Amino acid sequence: MAVPRLLLEILEDLIEDDFNEFKWLLENGVDFKPIARSHLENAKRRDTVRKMIDTYREEMAVKIAVGVLKEMGNNNAAEKLKNSYAAGGNTATPSTSTSAAAPPAAPAAPASMTAQQGSIIIAPNVTGGTSGTWNININK
Repeated sequence: MAVPRLLLEILEDLIEDDFNEFKWLLENGVDFKPIARSHLENAKRRDTVRKMIDTYREEMAVKIAVGVLKEMGNNNAAEKLKNSYAAGGNTATPSTSTSAAAPPAAPAAPASMTAQQGSIIIAPNVTGGTSGTWNININK
């Protein structure tokens, strides 16, 4: 099933209060780029899906939706979306964080990362430590 339809199906199953919380969490993104409040304030479910895909692209939109649903405590919807996305033949599986209260642990960063045009790289947060020198190159 196409990603927009998967996301829409999940959002259509949310009651209005939960849908509003979902949009609020998208507006206040913690581990991802937030969507401007003005873009979601009066957005219906289809508009929200469209804005998520425009902002994050399909694969990342699914991962973010899974994370937001888990943060809301709606683990059933998160698992349904994750499983439906994986069953659709998509190779990248969304995050599998099990705790709604704690942020997901960052995966170990590979030695190098590349992105194709229009792609996004979510780089790990580097905090503290004295593990040597870090070189970050950004080429356009």
